[in-house]
Amino acid sequence: MYKNISSENLLVSQIVGTLRNKETEPAEFRFNLQKLGTYLAYEAARYFDWIEEKVETPLGTAEVRMIRDNIVVVAILRAALPMAEGVINQFSRASMGVVSASRGKMLKEGGKDFRIDVPYINIPYLDKSNVAIIVDPMLASGSTMLFILDHLYQQKPKRIIVLSAIASEYGINRILEKHPETIILTGAIDNELNEKGYIVPGLGDAGDRAFNT
Repeated sequence: MYKNISSENLLVSQIVGTLRNKETEPAEFRFNLQKLGTYLAYEAARYFDWIEEKVETPLGTAEVRMIRDNIVVVAILRAALPMAEGVINQFSRASMGVVSASRGKMLKEGGKDFRIDVPYINIPYLDKSNVAIIVDPMLASGSTMLFILDHLYQQKPKRIIVLSAIASEYGINRILEKHPETIILTGAIDNELNEKGYIVPGLGDAGDRAFNT
């Protein structure tokens, strides 16, 4: 399943608007990626399992719901780093993994598929008690995400949630066709990929804009 969060949350829509604006400076761009990560983490928590616990307050005892799942946040380097920080800061016991991935040769005309080069990957081992949250600001053709999903699903985690700032309709459909159990939460959805595989109107290259390169 997938959800366009900005369609129901005005603050998320405003953050995405700041990220899209070509005049947004790198420091502000990183800050808003982090804020978006925070809001999307709240949305992701809707899909966690929980347990009921009792806590002592200064005046008595209260029953509260607490996260039961083990959370593993997976950041796709380098663009995801600010956004992943906003995510992991919400889960005090979460683990974090990283994947260094880049596009290689175009495999399908029109920017629809690419070879993915992964020189480095370090992800905590997942099992049925883990929920993996993959963070990547731009879900475009879906080639990178499919590579990572194929890798993670082999470890049989309880659930995988994908968080993105902007996703393309094509990328979402491609992922859910192969892995329909995946949950995709995104700040916005655009319907066009250009011939180089970039989302239009999108926001440009998230890594370049975040790190001024």
